[in-house]
Amino acid sequence: MIFALIPAAGKSTRMGRPKLALPLGEQSVLENVIAALRRAQIEHILVVIGPHVAELAPLARRAGALVLQLSEETPDMRTTVELGLQWLEDWFHPGRQDSWLLIPADHPALSSMVVRQLIQARRSNPESSIVIPTFLGKRGHPALLDWKLVTRLRTLRPEEGINHFLRQCTSELIEIPVESDGILLDLDTPEDYQSIARKWAERRD
Repeated sequence: MIFALIPAAGKSTRMGRPKLALPLGEQSVLENVIAALRRAQIEHILVVIGPHVAELAPLARRAGALVLQLSEETPDMRTTVELGLQWLEDWFHPGRQDSWLLIPADHPALSSMVVRQLIQARRSNPESSIVIPTFLGKRGHPALLDWKLVTRLRTLRPEEGINHFLRQCTSELIEIPVESDGILLDLDTPEDYQSIARKWAERRD
């Protein structure tokens, strides 16, 4: 089974407002991300929401995702991700044969085709534990990880983030070239949003 985890507990400081609630086409950014995952046949999608962005909960549920609404703010994305992983373990008891997709909140142009490519690459390369897409040689998101890595993720030192963890796992990681530059698109500032909104009209999933 493959789970999807969307950490949505950031403060969107540079954006000045909750970026996942921004409109992108006919839906919000968050709803579009969830819709892409559902088109890729991902059944269990968890959105982890901070207490300061409670308005994201109905958007996530309306799009068909599960919601973990935190009672306290988290200091970083790694903590948000770990809380989401713990919730999934408590509710679904994933096994070592299962996997999870990490979809950062600031990468809104998620393509279901890319998700399917990651899944197929994982099946074709059973010796690898992590699959990451690349566009023109640059790594992007989402990442597909074996569930067995969750235990190792929890052993990181407090100051070490998920990117540090991925660098530690180089021998277990494969990169998959894709044709979508959406894997590189960050949504951090109003200028980013305007650029992504312009590209959205030309985007074909």
